Amino acid sequence: MGNWIRCSGVYTNMRRVLLILVCSLAGLAQRLPQQNPLDQAILAAWQADNSHLQEATAARERARVLLRSVPVGSSQFTGWAQQVAQLYRNASLNAQARAVLQEALARTESLGDSHPTHIAMLDAMGEAWRQDGNLLKAVAYLEQAAAAQAGAPPAGAAQPVAQGLMAFGNRAYHTGFADGRYFGSGIYVYARLAGLYQQLGRQDTVAAMVAKIRTLAGSDQSAVAQFLEQQGQLEEAAAIYRSLAEQAVNPQAQASAWQSLANLDARQDRYTDAIDAIQQAIAAVQSSSQPGASGQAFWMRQNLASYLRNAGLVDQAGQVYRQLVEESRGGPQETQLLGAYAGYLAGTERGAQGESLLKDYLASLPDQNWQQKTNLLYGLADLARRRGDLKGADEYDNARRALDPQPTPPPAGQSRIGDELQEAQTALNQQRLDDAFRLALDAMESAVQAAEGQQVQWRVPQIANTLATYHEAAKGERLYQRLLDLAAGWKAGAMQPLLNATQNHAHFLMGQRNLWSDVPAAIRQYRDVLVEANGSDSASLVEPLRMEVEFARSRLEWQEAEALARELLEFEESLNGNTSEPYLGDLQTAARVFQDSGDSARALPLFRQAMTLADLLSLPNTGWRRSQTRMDAAFALAHLGQFDEAETLAREAVELQRTLHLPGPQWAGQLEQVRQMKQAAAAAAANRANQ
Repeated sequence: MGNWIRCSGVYTNMRRVLLILVCSLAGLAQRLPQQNPLDQAILAAWQADNSHLQEATAARERARVLLRSVPVGSSQFTGWAQQVAQLYRNASLNAQARAVLQEALARTESLGDSHPTHIAMLDAMGEAWRQDGNLLKAVAYLEQAAAAQAGAPPAGAAQPVAQGLMAFGNRAYHTGFADGRYFGSGIYVYARLAGLYQQLGRQDTVAAMVAKIRTLAGSDQSAVAQFLEQQGQLEEAAAIYRSLAEQAVNPQAQASAWQSLANLDARQDRYTDAIDAIQQAIAAVQSSSQPGASGQAFWMRQNLASYLRNAGLVDQAGQVYRQLVEESRGGPQETQLLGAYAGYLAGTERGAQGESLLKDYLASLPDQNWQQKTNLLYGLADLARRRGDLKGADEYDNARRALDPQPTPPPAGQSRIGDELQEAQTALNQQRLDDAFRLALDAMESAVQAAEGQQVQWRVPQIANTLATYHEAAKGERLYQRLLDLAAGWKAGAMQPLLNATQNHAHFLMGQRNLWSDVPAAIRQYRDVLVEANGSDSASLVEPLRMEVEFARSRLEWQEAEALARELLEFEESLNGNTSEPYLGDLQTAARVFQDSGDSARALPLFRQAMTLADLLSLPNTGWRRSQTRMDAAFALAHLGQFDEAETLAREAVELQRTLHLPGPQWAGQLEQVRQMKQAAAAAAANRANQ
């Protein structure tokens, strides 16, 4: 069922974890002739592909029923409950996934509040709501978990909890906190609570969590340092890492602390300090007699080379790279090291040398090493682009595609639609619009039985949107209607295609002025599908509201846009409070609605509030918001003629961008624009005085 979810960083990591789960269950099935029926149902649901939605749905429902018969005191109860919930999450049936967890949580109440299984299920509910985006609900469950953890027995006396690897979004962790120290001490719960409090803007509570974690950590100062690093308290984290490194007796522990310090220094562009720390880590590892120490040192030296290069010590970096390349010859790391060395050469204006290095190595590889060849061709294409040789990059890309394994024939009774969709795209590129439309329709007719039918959910919208750019919006709308019908037929097994289709359809209609009358119904349909998938209290329902605000802005319906913006803020506050990160984003949207309508006087208080929240929520990786909100407020002030404060805030935005090395627009140009507005206003005032 995972194939129905379009790949992204989050879903890619999830699917890796699920693959591990499937493989482990498959291995279990081979070892145990009498496999547990619940394991069988879970495995059947994971293994069902896109052409067997009914089988997957039946297996998922069977697993849910079987879970109800598992004794709540079983050591496997927590893992099974989370695995069954994940079956529903994987099909984007998140409301049902939470219902599975809620039912399991209710059953654990008989065990007592401080029982590990009860705490684990509270944590699972909190994590499910965090993934949804409803932070207030997430905090409520994690606070219960923390309170229960406080009454739990010490780690040594804790009752065992089944250990099983599970994933929520891009986080993989062991069920029931059974991954060692975090279960016994409660650090894991409090650290995650602190992260949520930070997102909610509750800084006083974050400070209380820091104090709590320090108390709970005891001798485990590494956990404290990691938490402080996540919270942006980098200097204190660095001091702990250094203290751990200097006091450690075990070489591996010493190396780990030095490496953590090096990573932290590099994050802050303190490459000289990072070099010193990583060299200490390498020395510690090399003094260790543990297996794998030499390999660990090998990869640390790659980091060293990178730090040397970033510190401007180019020759020393090159020497380390050459040593690593020489040591890796004939080994599994050779291709990766050559790629890293070639990238170094390109970054030091020796791209042609790096390209030659990779080409020579590519020519020496036997044909059966297609994966290595593919990786090298990726690298060569990148090097060619970096030196402006787009034709050469295309040639490398074509050579790489020629190495790709040919798809296996589909099972009997199934077809492939990838080629048909590609033909539709080719016809579109050649402006054979009728052919593109027909081919896309034909592909959708085959999608139900196609082994790769999921492709229509993202490729058909691309075709429809392009047709609209050629003034064939009616054809694009017909494609969307067929796609919506198709996705609706799949929703019992997987909601993601229908979620994608309804969202894309609403955006499509918003971009076609002659179809604007259909937009409200399309947005309502998208909202209804979100409710069906995620529940009526899901944070995902913010998105249709945002779409309504944007649609009103595009029609210059300012009174409607302002009313919707207020509704958006009220809904966001109900989910995450009025000092949270999500609220800040929608507050900026509301402020821009007022500003775009010409009402800077009403926009300014919202921009000031956004500036205050950005300062409150600021972490090292979110400092850009402090700069952005200051520049927004500066322009609102400038439009109101308050130029002195406007210029002050604009200068602050520029200085923040400079000192924090922030990405994004360069504010120096906007500062100059504010100054020009000030000069123009002064000149106009002088002219009026002289008249």
